[in-house]
Amino acid sequence: MSYPVCMPRRTHLRTRVLLLTGAFALVLFAITLGLSWWAGRSQDRWSRLIGVETNATASLDKLIEQQNAFRAQLPHKSAGDYRVVEQVVDDKALASLDTGPLRAKIRAFAEVVAEPHPRTEDVDATSNAVVLEAAALSGQRKAIVAQTIPELERDAPDMMVIGLAVAWIVVILSFAAVQTTLRKVVQPIEELSRAADRIARGDVNAEVPVRGDLEISNLGKAVAEMRDKLRDHARTDDLTGLPNFRAFRERIDGEISRGARYPAPFGVLVLDLDHFKKYNDTFGHLAGNDALQRVAAAIRENIRTPDFAARYGGEEFAVILPEADAVSAAAVAERVRAGIESLPAPPDGSFVTVSIGAAMFPEDGRNPDALFHAADERLYTAKHEGRNRVVVGRSESAATA
Repeated sequence: MSYPVCMPRRTHLRTRVLLLTGAFALVLFAITLGLSWWAGRSQDRWSRLIGVETNATASLDKLIEQQNAFRAQLPHKSAGDYRVVEQVVDDKALASLDTGPLRAKIRAFAEVVAEPHPRTEDVDATSNAVVLEAAALSGQRKAIVAQTIPELERDAPDMMVIGLAVAWIVVILSFAAVQTTLRKVVQPIEELSRAADRIARGDVNAEVPVRGDLEISNLGKAVAEMRDKLRDHARTDDLTGLPNFRAFRERIDGEISRGARYPAPFGVLVLDLDHFKKYNDTFGHLAGNDALQRVAAAIRENIRTPDFAARYGGEEFAVILPEADAVSAAAVAERVRAGIESLPAPPDGSFVTVSIGAAMFPEDGRNPDALFHAADERLYTAKHEGRNRVVVGRSESAATA
């Protein structure tokens, strides 16, 4: 019982290219997005450092400066003049800070200044409280700046490392894409090209790779089919449809190799049409071709199933008889001779006969040349003895008057 062969599902070449391109673009997009996020994060930190912390520190330093200046000018300044200092706390740069304690101390100082005769001790104490609170806030901001600057300075090497990592990722992905393309596209095409070149030079046994993507696989199958057709054509005689000399020599080489490993004798018949040149001269080459075709058909009909018949050349045919002894070979040869002799004559031709010589492996030879030499000698014997007969051995022959 035979089961269907499961062929691997192959990808279209266009699909593979699109998938590789899409995957590569997706990875590059993800890398670019990641780098953009990292750069944006660093930019935000720099913006916060410069746009928030620095401005807040500057505003607090300004408040301290104005507070000290206002205190130095007392009692020449009035409580109304202090609103200039109070307004500094409302600066947008300080909006993100917890200025509640600072505002409370500013109000306390303003209340002392607003008294008719404030004591110097109270003025100094409340003014110093404002300055100390503002200085504390400013110190916190400066500490944050001092802490953030090294982190931002480390971002530059980090960005460099990330850039190098991205470069390596791109290189690795490119290498992987190239390797995939080489394995799935370039190598199958190169192998297919080499196989096609060998076939073009006449090597019909060249192995044709059938792998890669769908289009390349289909191309390989087409080349393999053309190779098989060329192989069949190279081993088939166009006129008679029988295997030709090349196929016959390959088959007999195989039989000899098998016979050398196992005790398996076989026979070889060499057949030659009688007076074929005269037949051609009398009836023409078209009639001669028809005679060859009729003889080939008669040979097919009268040999055994395992036997191998071929057109050896011109009007000469040959038959390999596997696992046959001399008696079996003689019987097959006589059946073939009789079948050809009984062929009806066509309107534009006449009856044809053949002479047959036989040789046996290994008695008559252990290589093709020795076997054919022995079979040819017996064929010439059959011709000399009157044609239309079979000669198997020196003393074994059959003839028809």
